[in-house]
Amino acid sequence: MMLTTRTATAGAIAMLVLVAGCASTSAAPPPATQSTDARVESVTGPASDSAPVVVPPPRIVKRYVQYGKQRKRQMAEYSYRHYGKREWRLTPKVIVEHYTATNSLSSVFSTFSSNARDPELHELPGTCTHFVIDRNGTIYQLVPLTVRCRHTVGLNHSAIGIEHVGMSDSAVMSNRRQVKASLHLTAWLMGTYSLAIGDVIGHNENLRSPLHYERNRAWRCQTHGDFRPATMNRYRKLVKPLAKKWSLKATPPKWRRSRC
Repeated sequence: MMLTTRTATAGAIAMLVLVAGCASTSAAPPPATQSTDARVESVTGPASDSAPVVVPPPRIVKRYVQYGKQRKRQMAEYSYRHYGKREWRLTPKVIVEHYTATNSLSSVFSTFSSNARDPELHELPGTCTHFVIDRNGTIYQLVPLTVRCRHTVGLNHSAIGIEHVGMSDSAVMSNRRQVKASLHLTAWLMGTYSLAIGDVIGHNENLRSPLHYERNRAWRCQTHGDFRPATMNRYRKLVKPLAKKWSLKATPPKWRRSRC
């Protein structure tokens, strides 16, 4: 998912670079609370039959965006249109990495809180991801992990989304504090949901995921340029030492051939 920042009409253009569009003005984020609890308060349990692995959690600042009953109903209807079942609850099976294409953290909060129709795909609910990692390495949780977010077409029924504030793959990957926080968060989520390294993908890899499913024919080849395969091969290689350290699954990706 990628965000761009400009004012006025550029605000709408900015949203076009997202999976379902995200960008906005710089509204101040709501007060934050901090959590370092090894348990996820909103998590009901791992997505597989395997027992979760206890990975020490990273420092997470909770700044939840607005996600009330109306947005849940919209998510359920979206899920019906695109996946065939009315559901807003998430059972995580894959982690998708994104960058925002903006250096403004506040624009991320503002866009995801607005729940506005995106100018790219013109649907509700508005876009969001579960986490965003600032350039200084601070991790913000925006949505409970039991709730679906629109961030990757074809995978929103099964994916946790992680945004990185930055303008490109290289900008994120060259930021040591941001990458360190990202790897720790990803490893923690892998342990919590019994996921493997191969279940960690970039937005640009969505069409090759065996979990990819889209009922809308016009959307079946929709993807974005953030976190391309070359970047993700490097990223997954960096995850391996953490997987070994905490006895996480090191199974590589099992791709399917894209028809796009």
